[in-house]
Amino acid sequence: MGYIGIAHSLRGIHPKRRPVHGVLDAHDMDRNHDISSDRVVVENFCGRVRTLWKISLATYTWDEKNYNMIQRTTFALTNFHLSLMPLHAEDEGFYRSVIDRYEQMANEKKRKRSEAQRRYRLNRQVRLSIDSNRATRFLSPSMNRSNNRSNSNY
Repeated sequence: MGYIGIAHSLRGIHPKRRPVHGVLDAHDMDRNHDISSDRVVVENFCGRVRTLWKISLATYTWDEKNYNMIQRTTFALTNFHLSLMPLHAEDEGFYRSVIDRYEQMANEKKRKRSEAQRRYRLNRQVRLSIDSNRATRFLSPSMNRSNNRSNSNY
């Protein structure tokens, strides 16, 4: 289907296409360069929003009213964040480290959960073996005879 654009709801600015078998003049080339620069800023901003706010990255299934409110909030918070840390190409290392930290946190959570599950299974096996030993002891004929002898002394 391809890129549809936003022209149905907003004014979209697109680069000028090269004419068939022709070239663009210097003015059009400069204009296209400026448009491309603006698009890069928008893409970096959207990337920053997705990096900072995971809800913007996930598939949203609630109603549109809540979605608009959440997105406006994330954009407002991102604008504030930009006032503290501007968008620059050299920020990539920092944001990569943030993403890596998120991955480490997720892996640590998975590791802790699997460790807890392993401990639970081990403790459950111990409990079951103790219960089966108790049941065997009380159902064993030799144990019943020794119990009867000790009870007959009273």
